[in-house]
Amino acid sequence: MAGRTGDFGKRSGITLPTFGDLLRRLREDRGASRERLAFGAGVSASYITQLEKGGKGKPTQAVVAALVRCLERWKTLSATELRHLQDLAGLAPQGYPTVEELRNSLGEDALRTLAMHRPNLAALYDTRGNVLAGNEDWAAAFPGLREDGNLYRWMFADPVARHVLYEWEFEVRQAVGWLRGMVGAAPDPAGFDELMAELGRFPAFRAFWCEGGVGFAPPVRTLRLRDRNTDVVRQIRVQVGLLRDTVHVGHIIATVGLLPG
Repeated sequence: MAGRTGDFGKRSGITLPTFGDLLRRLREDRGASRERLAFGAGVSASYITQLEKGGKGKPTQAVVAALVRCLERWKTLSATELRHLQDLAGLAPQGYPTVEELRNSLGEDALRTLAMHRPNLAALYDTRGNVLAGNEDWAAAFPGLREDGNLYRWMFADPVARHVLYEWEFEVRQAVGWLRGMVGAAPDPAGFDELMAELGRFPAFRAFWCEGGVGFAPPVRTLRLRDRNTDVVRQIRVQVGLLRDTVHVGHIIATVGLLPG
């Protein structure tokens, strides 16, 4: 690990990042000795030395988890540091995190940003349409969605969705195509089993799904929403993107609806 350079490294003399290098930096940043880290993580000091110098194979998930727990007793790892440590250990995410795990992974900055977007609409979903967080303007624009907890289910199950989504059939058919694309791109489609079984109860969903349309949400699009109370229709510019600064990279989608000036 410590000598991982590749062709680029051989030409430039610059070594690529390794698990051992990052572990040493995190340990030293906390002013901890190898012996102290080893004791806290339940491993030997010689093992820590070998990890840092690249003399051992990549650590297991259990070892990395123990090292992280110990390091975080002294100072919390940022989401970026944690993700980088796991990547360098070769620990690809297994399966899908639960909704609760995703919600708990949201930092204060992400939640503060949602509030700062007001009066624009801002929310965070997972890739299966589960609601993770949203500001009050978003909740008012999509009545019942926060309570339902899933965007796709709300579209089909809540009669209010047919009223506030001005072009309900167009929007829902498009969303079903995006869901098909998301399922196809998933490393483990079984993560969508529960959602698909639930949506399959709705004849409209089955009809749209059987059309076979597929697509991916564009980074910017236009959405027309009808106010539930006044029936006023607003054209909203929606921006969509995956959150990168999170432990669960690739699982959390940020949406911001920009209101007309």
